[in-house]
Amino acid sequence: MTKKLNFCFFGSSNFSVYVLRNVIKKYKPELIFTLPAKPKGRGYKLEPNVVYSYALKEKLPVLEIKDFGEFNFNFEFGLLAAFGKIIPKDVLNKFKKGIINVHPSLLPKYRGPNPIREAILNGDKETGVTLFLLDEFVDHGPILAQEKIELNGNETYLQLEEKLGILGGQLFNKTIEKYLAGEINPIPQDDSLAIYTRKINKEDGKLDINEDYVIWDRKIRALNPWPGTYIEIIIKNEIKILKIYSIEKINEKNLKEDIRKINIGEFFQHKNELGLRLKDSFILIKELQLQDRKRMNSKEFLNGYRLGTFKLKY
Repeated sequence: MTKKLNFCFFGSSNFSVYVLRNVIKKYKPELIFTLPAKPKGRGYKLEPNVVYSYALKEKLPVLEIKDFGEFNFNFEFGLLAAFGKIIPKDVLNKFKKGIINVHPSLLPKYRGPNPIREAILNGDKETGVTLFLLDEFVDHGPILAQEKIELNGNETYLQLEEKLGILGGQLFNKTIEKYLAGEINPIPQDDSLAIYTRKINKEDGKLDINEDYVIWDRKIRALNPWPGTYIEIIIKNEIKILKIYSIEKINEKNLKEDIRKINIGEFFQHKNELGLRLKDSFILIKELQLQDRKRMNSKEFLNGYRLGTFKLKY
């Protein structure tokens, strides 16, 4: 049975849904704020985001909000998880107990827009979630609670996003009544330890043949489904994007001698799968997608494109 608390929720992403799904097991917000629908697909049809759709499904009150204007925020506190828009200071001041942000990192490490991707890209051994009070600076406010998890080095972005969203919702449920009762003293962050993440763009997904296998592996796990990881190949005298979704390192001893002698950047075939030599290793490309084609495994790719009819573009 849910308990009555006077709060609203701000969120617009999958991470928001994972948090909210766990929060409503114990507390239901009076109102959910989310960003307006955006045009998507070839027809640029307006589609609501995942939070709006989830709220309708669960019969939760939801409002798409473009700007805050003169809206009367008559709530004791707010809860925010990946809203996608900065909350102005004058709006923050309307909440008696502030707005609590669920952030998917152990602040002050990984402030900013890409904490989950950054943890994977850097090969971190642990990460976690932080509950903190919003102020006018980016991920800067005082901390209410944190919880750590260990990483096994195989997590994908989507897997870690869900895991941290669930953890964030659970941590809120364990923390909020203590905070409202004055049993938690917010702890200021140590700004000298702050690490900021940056926005990711499409070019960040390009894989460099001179990078080691571990870098490729981390990028593929961190940057899919967006912006996606890819190489460029020349096929039928055209430059095409080849998206790469998963790879596997091969023990060099298991390869034929002629394959072991190929140059960095050359493709090969091993047990009907597509291989590629990197700077420090030989890999199999397990899942891929050629530009303007569907996603497939490398066996299917080689059925349509024989080895030797394409090469890497440097």
